[in-house]
Amino acid sequence: MSNPCSNRLSRGKASPLALSSVLAVGAIVSVLSGCASLPSSGPTARQIEQSVVDANALGIQIVEITAETRPVHVADVSEAPSALALTGEAGAIDLVGPGDVLQVTVFEIGTALFTARGGLALASADASGGAPVAAGETLPPIKVDQRGGVTLPYVGRIAVAGMTPAQIQTVITQRLKPNSQHPQAVVSVRDQIWSTVMISGEAKQPGRVPLVLRNERLLDAIAKAGGSSVPAQDTLVRITRGGRVGTVWLDELTTAAANNILVVPQDQIQLLNRPRTFTVFGATDKVSEMPFLRPDVSLAEAIARAGGPSDNRADPSAVFVFRYDRASVDGRPLPDARPMIYRLDLTRPESYFLAQTFWMRPRDVIYIANAASVQPAKLLQILNLIFQPIYTAKVLAQ
Repeated sequence: MSNPCSNRLSRGKASPLALSSVLAVGAIVSVLSGCASLPSSGPTARQIEQSVVDANALGIQIVEITAETRPVHVADVSEAPSALALTGEAGAIDLVGPGDVLQVTVFEIGTALFTARGGLALASADASGGAPVAAGETLPPIKVDQRGGVTLPYVGRIAVAGMTPAQIQTVITQRLKPNSQHPQAVVSVRDQIWSTVMISGEAKQPGRVPLVLRNERLLDAIAKAGGSSVPAQDTLVRITRGGRVGTVWLDELTTAAANNILVVPQDQIQLLNRPRTFTVFGATDKVSEMPFLRPDVSLAEAIARAGGPSDNRADPSAVFVFRYDRASVDGRPLPDARPMIYRLDLTRPESYFLAQTFWMRPRDVIYIANAASVQPAKLLQILNLIFQPIYTAKVLAQ
């Protein structure tokens, strides 16, 4: 007895249902062979841990977040601006230096070395009927040269760099005495160049800011320059003094903060636009880059901003934070930094308290791992899409 199916196949004809079955079997084989490459938003917790064990050329460490292993919330001490206070006292604001322009006025009695023009003249009669004269003469402005000196008539060259105006007055008076009667000098700084700080970058009014004797602090100098043209939370203040560099966020500078140090002449202050952000990947409803918006953002707040773990895809026991253990305040890793992975288990109640005291850093990466059941579930969905038309066709054929 001949096989009807074999006869139909031998005649080059096949029923639609049989052809669909053949195609379905081929599709199943194809899906099963490519199951490992099914679409995914990232690895599972087991895959991450296994990858670190198998190939760890970077020296990555995975640390479970506990009360003992939680990172300390402090800036890297090597870049703290408060360390600059050790470079010297900020009391010498009135010293003269190269580039300053001095105004010198000389007062004399009797025969004067300098012609009195518009100066003060006091006359009094003496026994011979003469009139001794006390007069003052303001000399043309004189600029302190690159070597820190000035040259005055009848005085000669004076090395004024590092001297106060009062000290310069004394030197001028002493050198005039051999040639003048009761000379006196008054010295002031007409154009202040040395006792200034330079503010550049995102300042509203960049340029030189003169310092006064009341000893301005870092925040005072920035205020004199009009503040920052970008939001304070995105403004990184970089101060350079004598080859040392310190950085701090502008919104962390308050009048009571230790970082609000006294500025000294020749400080270089830069206001840099450095938006602070962290990124969120994995099984979440909102994969994105998020701004800090304020100085302190906890891990709990960061996860909430991203919409939290996805109910149908995420493994709540595997929330990871990727970062370097040592980084500058703007998140750039330091040369000897090691990559770290911190893991938080949200299935444990105490983890929610830990997440409130785990502080985010700029450039942190949060990854919420996929649940191990996600891939099989996706496979079942694909198989359902394949078999549903076949089942429907079979029902219709009956």
